[in-house]
Amino acid sequence: MFRHKVGASVVAVRRSGGLPTFNELNNFLNYSEMFIPTANYWNVIHGTKPEEVLQDEEGVQIMRVLGKNMAYLMKLIESGKTNVEAPEKEKKAYMNFIR
Repeated sequence: MFRHKVGASVVAVRRSGGLPTFNELNNFLNYSEMFIPTANYWNVIHGTKPEEVLQDEEGVQIMRVLGKNMAYLMKLIESGKTNVEAPEKEKKAYMNFIR
């Protein structure tokens, strides 16, 4: 359902500890065959209330860069649809290593 869609994980945290959540969210995007834009650091912003996150200047910059890169990636994908054929979707192969 999300294959070849653009998606980004964003985590809002009080202090730290959000990286495991960020990584798990990225894993979901990854195995969903989504395109993941990047920023200039991890997509984490700090604060306990909406107005507090605005005080996290680095976090605000990260979100701004992420938004610009996400918009750029979406434009690239849209413009490429007429020139480049998407790869055919393969049926997922499942393997059980317990014998």
